[in-house]
Parts: sequence; C-alpha cells; structure tokens
Amino acid sequence: MIKQIMCVIAMIAAISGCQTSPQNSQIVGEVLYKQRIALPADSVIQIQLQDVSLQDVKAEILAEYEISPVTGVTPFEFVVPVDAFKTGHRYAISARITVADELWFINTQSYPVDINNPQPLTVVVDLVKR
Repeated sequence: MIKQIMCVIAMIAAISGCQTSPQNSQIVGEVLYKQRIALPADSVIQIQLQDVSLQDVKAEILAEYEISPVTGVTPFEFVVPVDAFKTGHRYAISARITVADELWFINTQSYPVDINNPQPLTVVVDLVKR
C-alpha cells in the first residue's frame, strides 16, 4: 500500500513539474585558498548548498556543513548532505572562512551544482581580510 501511495505521489509530482531527485544525495568537494598562510586555531569554514533559482532575492540555504576547528592545510574536504533536488531549480555551493567571527575568505565566483551529474567541486575562496 505504501509503495502504491509513493508511486501516486511521484506521478503527481512529475505532472506538476515539481519532481525531485533521489533522496539522500550528497555534494562533495574541497575548499582551498591560494595564500600561503596558516589559519588560526579559532577558524571556521562554512560551506552552504543554496537554491539560486530566483533572481533579485537572497538565495535559500538548503544545507550547511561546517569545519571547526580547522586543522591541517588547504585544501579542506567537505560533504554536504542533500535531502532532494527539485527539477528546474538551480543550485550552487558557497564557502567562507571566518576567524573569531570575522570574515577572512569568501568565494567570489559561482560554483553551480549539476544535479544530473554531480561531480566533486573545488571551491576557491579569496582573501578579504587585510
């Protein structure tokens, strides 16, 4: 019975254009910066999966991954779990590094996620702290 209900829900979603991808997906990748500096012990790396489908509005944060405390050297690997993608939506990964709640690094270009063929991403963050 549950299987039949799920099939009906899937058919309705497909008809309405709100089809989602398989459950329990994940986005993997690495965050790196080009400066040859070590991060202080109180550094935090935040990676977000964002729905960037709508223009002129703030992106919706769907999932977040945090590395704290930061140990080791660049690149830093991440895995962001995803419940489901919606067909027709656009997604991107963003990353930032803060030290004592002060922004030090942030990505300055877009890192789109291809939901049909997810590949590991390399997200480069640029130094903003002077």
